[in-house]
Amino acid sequence: MKRDSAIRSSSFQVLPRGGRLPGGVPVELNPTRGELIKGEPKTLIWREVIADGRQAIVKLYQRGLVVWWRSLTSSLRVKHEFNGLSLLQKFGIPCSVPLFWCHGHFGLYGRGEILVTEWVAKSRSLRNLLATRAEVSRSLDLSPLFADLARMHSVGLHHGFLRTKNILVKDYPESPVFVLVDMPRFHHFPRDIRGTRMARYDLMSLCEGLLQHFPKDKVLLWLSAYGMPESEKIDLVVRLKRFRLTKFLRRVLGAEFNVRSAMAKFFTFYLRNISESQQQTGSMTSNE
Repeated sequence: MKRDSAIRSSSFQVLPRGGRLPGGVPVELNPTRGELIKGEPKTLIWREVIADGRQAIVKLYQRGLVVWWRSLTSSLRVKHEFNGLSLLQKFGIPCSVPLFWCHGHFGLYGRGEILVTEWVAKSRSLRNLLATRAEVSRSLDLSPLFADLARMHSVGLHHGFLRTKNILVKDYPESPVFVLVDMPRFHHFPRDIRGTRMARYDLMSLCEGLLQHFPKDKVLLWLSAYGMPESEKIDLVVRLKRFRLTKFLRRVLGAEFNVRSAMAKFFTFYLRNISESQQQTGSMTSNE
């Protein structure tokens, strides 16, 4: 098979969802046309230029039939992540800009889900920087990152998988900006979650990785930038000595936060309806 025919066979068209591109207009994607970032049996991530000329990161998650139907009846991972990133962008918190999501049958790649975000130019993951640049642990100030996390938690957003690998550092070392990515486990609570178990889990997940490279005093200083009281900082550091972010713990806490999120939304909806009902009753009484 000639190379150009191989490229054509790897192409497929998708109908974007999410409102960032014109609805109903197919977009052609091709994993062999751009730069491969990750290639695993069920996950394919690559960078390519999409139809409107933007450099984009495309994540394709292949799904077997059982997982496919289960996703359709519950919640698609890519739709959930798209919503999380959209909320971060809405509240002005630096993140990978979501362009669209879709699901269906993608040619040679079978059934799956796709999330497309803007490529963050001149960036590397914080984990990669810490592993390859020795000076980073001496010079990088993470105070702006922790201030952004405080804003994120203040509007009820819980990242759910906040690790150094899920934070991009853009424009290092001139003027570093910290960009949040990968939010398939996010939750949006209808209230400020600072000081709660959900926020503490985000912070502990991040600080566990930071303490391998930065002295404790620096991490405590950044927690001050988050706005954490001194007593809570000491408690968090004590907890970190016993904290290990295992796959089992992620699943358990993920299930717990799903329940907490559902209950919070239910009670918010219930209280709002009660309040509206009382207002209507009061209005009718005054009219009489």
